[in-house]
Amino acid sequence: MLVYKHKKTGNLYLKLDEAKNCTNANDGQQMVYYCEYGKENPMKFVREKSEFLEKFEALRL
Repeated sequence: MLVYKHKKTGNLYLKLDEAKNCTNANDGQQMVYYCEYGKENPMKFVREKSEFLEKFEALRL
């Protein structure tokens, strides 16, 4: 799993996995499943992969 930094806020997130959106409107859309990094009970999120890659940068820890 990789740690990413949000380019605008500087907040850190852990990329958990990737998935495919299977709703009718967005069938086949690639998604990223990620959560807040370093928190005991982190909030989890999904975002379109292309948007995720635009807004986040991978860190080398």
